[in-house]
Amino acid sequence: MTITNEHFSEDRWTKPKDLVLEVRDLNVYYGDFLAVKDVSMDVRRNSVTALIGPSGCGKSTFLRCLNRMNDLIVGASVKGEVMFENRNLYGDDVDATEIRSRIGMVFQKPNPFPKSIYQNIAFGLKVNGFDGDMDEAVERSLRQSALWEEVKDRLGDSAFTLSGGQQQRLCIARALAVEPEILLMDEPASALDPIATLA
Repeated sequence: MTITNEHFSEDRWTKPKDLVLEVRDLNVYYGDFLAVKDVSMDVRRNSVTALIGPSGCGKSTFLRCLNRMNDLIVGASVKGEVMFENRNLYGDDVDATEIRSRIGMVFQKPNPFPKSIYQNIAFGLKVNGFDGDMDEAVERSLRQSALWEEVKDRLGDSAFTLSGGQQQRLCIARALAVEPEILLMDEPASALDPIATLA
């Protein structure tokens, strides 16, 4: 997988001031296997960036590098730089847990917690010290993921009672609840029907 983009101004190559992520010469290995090779790209603040490619080309592996989720995979190693607000995410002084709270991720396969629908949303807020109106925050997140009307009368039910598509929207709501600065989404609509995808 090779991604490269550059920014050009009339007089010279420049670095835009609104970059939130800068990836330089990123290589990802699983043991000796090179899964992602020499990726360089920039992501601007308040933008949507899509990675498109064939199955197995390294899109998911690359995404997991952007919030250090690959750290959790035995044998995975990363070389190169991922700069987030001018700080190398792979620097020795970087707390991966803190990075993951600022750069959220929704996975391709729904992964709700073994808790109620309500607690799936509230959990991350509590962990991050949220002191606002929890009910309001839960409702807002469920509305943003187009799930509120379907679950508002059964918030105490297990998240596992939801369909696969509803579980995926719950995971999207859970990620939105903590208001990450960046939200990575790995095929988030793969478990959704066409109508839910449009919502």
